[in-house]
Amino acid sequence: MIQTRPHDLSDRIAQLGRAALDGHLITHDEAHELASARGDELYDLFYWANKIRIKFVGHQVKFCSIVAAKVGNCSEDCGYCSQSKSHQTHVAPGRLTADEMTSAMEQALSHGASSFGIVNSGRGPTSAELDWLEPFYKNAVENGKIRPCATLGELTDESAARLKAMGVLRINHNLETSRNNFPKITTTHTYEDRVRTIRIAKKHGLSVCSGGIFGMGEQWHDRIDMALALRELGADVVPINFLNQIAGTPLYGKFPDLTPMEALHIIALYRFILPDRELKIAGGREKILRDMQSWIFFAGGSSFLIGNYLTTFGRPAQQDHQMLKDLGLPYTTFDEVEHEAQPAAPIASRGLALPVVS
Repeated sequence: MIQTRPHDLSDRIAQLGRAALDGHLITHDEAHELASARGDELYDLFYWANKIRIKFVGHQVKFCSIVAAKVGNCSEDCGYCSQSKSHQTHVAPGRLTADEMTSAMEQALSHGASSFGIVNSGRGPTSAELDWLEPFYKNAVENGKIRPCATLGELTDESAARLKAMGVLRINHNLETSRNNFPKITTTHTYEDRVRTIRIAKKHGLSVCSGGIFGMGEQWHDRIDMALALRELGADVVPINFLNQIAGTPLYGKFPDLTPMEALHIIALYRFILPDRELKIAGGREKILRDMQSWIFFAGGSSFLIGNYLTTFGRPAQQDHQMLKDLGLPYTTFDEVEHEAQPAAPIASRGLALPVVS
């Protein structure tokens, strides 16, 4: 006799959706119930995730943009990353000048980005690297049109204080995965090291952007554990990345790509657990979601990375503006002004060349 799933999960999803709208924080056990959704139940999950997004975050969308300022030759061995000196990938070491960083920021502004982040490879910033970055950040503060962000690795009290004094408003430092799964991904530093940097950043009054990468062999309990950890740590923005497998990295070919529906399931679950946080859909969006990219909002996403990533290209910004225009969604800039998407505007589509081995 064929056993079928009970038909009451849709009702349970609706019950938890209404509870979340009323301010209830989803528990560990409730999150596992939501993770068990399958088939048509996922559409119920997306429906309530979208209602939670609209109530707590709003109808509008935000763009974020980044540039890799120091690339490659990284001491760390993160299994997903093409920049480790332990991995033989397409990436060649290099770094940008302050003028090149400013040019990338101006391109981000032309895309409509509200935040712009400088990303460095390496364990953490040295004093000399902070000296190199300071002119850019001071210029960004004077510009006043975009949120200056930094993804520089581990921070100390001294480096966090200095970044704050430069005008940096937000630090990105991802947990990447659950505490339990972390040693399978990285061995040169620990999950606790990452937590410490997040706490240091908050201690110094910096907004925190922290999330993870999905599709690295983690299970649903890992995804739930990371979401609850991010809630406890008080992350303001939670990037949701999907593994974009890069030849030469240890994770290349190790796990099958996520399906679009599983990726959307993750977004929706995170919206239930983190109702009032900015959920930023970032790396792997184009590859994993394919024709379902516009569903990220219905599933609970509220922002996304526009333009290029670190060592891989994104898609032309016009396509993202067209997606928002077709959905009737406005975007919000750093000054909290809403704008209608402009797919016909002269938006640069590639920008600075990404570092590749010649």
